[in-house]
Amino acid sequence: MKLQNLIQSKLLSTLVVMILLLFVSSLHAQNVSIKDLTINKYALQNILSGIKSDNEGVKRSCIYFAGKYKIAETEAALIEQLKLEEDPSTRILIALVLYELGSMEGLEVVKKLALEDENWEVRRMSTHIQNEHIINDLHSSNYINE
Repeated sequence: MKLQNLIQSKLLSTLVVMILLLFVSSLHAQNVSIKDLTINKYALQNILSGIKSDNEGVKRSCIYFAGKYKIAETEAALIEQLKLEEDPSTRILIALVLYELGSMEGLEVVKKLALEDENWEVRRMSTHIQNEHIINDLHSSNYINE
């Protein structure tokens, strides 16, 4: 009986310590919003410069973050870079980011890419991205009509 009480008390104290650690660690967590990223005029300039960079890693990272954080101000730079881009995987990434941004102009560029790009893989992926947009658009219009 004493052994069972001892085990229960140790389990309880371990549980309390774990809960306290969880609360303490969450106090220092930071939320990042799109306003936090673009409130600094240099942050947006840096992303725009990075999209046009000659360094492939910097370029791809900036394109990725523009989509991840849905920074609409980067759309014109992405469309411009898509016209100049030679790397097929980067063109696919730009098409995916334009889809994530969701503007009609960007989606028209993705549609054109699906029809006219010289690389088969870029055409295939752009077609899938375009189809995903059409499917999501149909689902949202059906939801609205119901």
